[in-house]
Order: sequence, then C-alpha cells, then structure tokens
Amino acid sequence: MDDSLSFAAFVDGAQKAAHRAMEDHGRGDYDEFALHAGVAVEKLAKGVLVQKNPLYIVDMRGGAEMLFHLGGHRLARKVRTIGATETLARLRMLDVSLPGAQLDLLIDMRNGVAHSVASSQAKSLLPTFAETVTALANEAAEDIERFWGRWADTARTAVDGKSSQVERDVMIRIRQARHRFDDRFAGLPEGAKEQVLSARRIPEQFTITTLPDSPMAVLRYTPVCPACGGQASTVYTLSTSTSTTTTMNATAFACQLCGLELDDLEEIRAADPGTETWPLQVCLSHSSLFPAETVTLGEARAG
Repeated sequence: MDDSLSFAAFVDGAQKAAHRAMEDHGRGDYDEFALHAGVAVEKLAKGVLVQKNPLYIVDMRGGAEMLFHLGGHRLARKVRTIGATETLARLRMLDVSLPGAQLDLLIDMRNGVAHSVASSQAKSLLPTFAETVTALANEAAEDIERFWGRWADTARTAVDGKSSQVERDVMIRIRQARHRFDDRFAGLPEGAKEQVLSARRIPEQFTITTLPDSPMAVLRYTPVCPACGGQASTVYTLSTSTSTTTTMNATAFACQLCGLELDDLEEIRAADPGTETWPLQVCLSHSSLFPAETVTLGEARAG
C-alpha cells in the first residue's frame, strides 16, 4: 500500500498541522488557525478510516483505479481520496462520536466555504478542535499526550468542563504566551532566557501614573507574569471613593516580554494571582483634608 496513505503518515501529518493550529491561535491569527485545525482534523480522521480499512478513504467518483492502488495491485495515475466533509460523514456512519455543527463550521472555514465567518468565531472553535482530536485519537487508540506534546495542557484546558469560559480562556492564553516566549530563545545559548528575565527585573512596587490620552491618575503595579516569569504591569482604576478611603480594582494587565494581556478584573482573577503578592484590589486611606486637586482619580481605559 502507498506509504503516504498509511495510518502513521496521516497521524504524523495531523500532528504537525495541529501544532501549527495551536501556534496560530496563540498569535491571534484565527483564520490560519481554522485552516490548520481543519487540515489536522481531516488527516487524523482519514487515519482512523485507514486503520479500520484502507478502502474507506477511496473517492468512488474516480472509478476503480484507487481501489487497485490501495490494494497494491497498480499505481493510480492520480491519487485521489475523499475530502474532509465526506471523511467525517463516513466516520459518523460507523458510529464514531464527533462534535456536530461547530465541527462542520470548522471544516467549512478550512474549505473556504464559510467566507462570512468572523475571526472571533474562529477563535471560539478551539474547544471543538481539541474535543474532535481527542475523540479521533481515542478511536484510534493513539496516545493523546504524545500527539499534543507541549500543547497537551492547552488542549485539556480547552475542554475542561469544570472551569468557566473566562477561566479556560485565560489559562489557554497564559500557556500560549509561555510557548511564544520560549520559542524566542530556540537555538540561543543556554541561559539566554534567564539573562533576559533577570536583566529586566525590578522590585515589585506601586506607582501613581496616568494612561495615554487620559487625565485620570491610576495605580500601576509590577507583578511577576504568570506566563513567562518576567516583570509585568497591572493597572488599578477607581472603584469607590469616600472622604477618607479610595478603593481601586485591577482592570488591566500586560507583559511586554511574552505579550500576555488581561483586559479586566474577571480575567485577572482567573489568572489566579497570589493575593499577597498580586492584589486584585487596593484600598488607600487618606485624610479628609487631602486636597482634591492634587490627584484626580477616575475611570480609565484599560491599556
């Protein structure tokens, strides 16, 4: 049989495409994510069919030539197999349990059929992608940890039903940022990453500052980034204020080293910061005689 149509070849191709899809999603390139995720699903699905019977991937529109090709009796002039949609349809006919409409949408995006689908919707298909890969790998008795490699934790988080949508999204973004940061040091001398982290580290501290194009003063804090371990920045903006107390909530987080960004208090809370070293809320006590014109505290944009 043609080695390029073997179970091992399909799984290897699916693994490479799946890793590319995860990298695309981490960069925010969701159109490319849909493309590579669709390729990964198609290849892995064909691998499952081939494992059951190589003839199951034959495109019947091409006549009997591919039957003889897969049977090893002659070489086809043009190797033709079924497409992704038909591959999934045949697996469902064999009672292989797969996601429904969302998986079909992913394949439509991969095939260029769903042109009107926004990138934000493609972003939301990561759980469907991870769930599909898990289902196909289980059907083929393939080691899912080996298949995902360093993306195994991200894939598990994507389908974790015990966490909220925000918690899953934040944990995925943390792992994606960590991998992006690590990739920057691939091929560099040992210790290069540690030197970059230590060179930029300063004591964790609060400072009063303003945001661009805003007269409002905010607090800025420099915690350790949960993704790369570098020095990051958290912005606190006004929550409540009395004549003697001002309360400010963490409303934005950004790390220039790995690119991780968190956009509101809920996302920062989901990152599970240690409350003693990275507070979610800051209370400032001050005299009722404190001149109001000294600092103007108010709502500010996250950034």
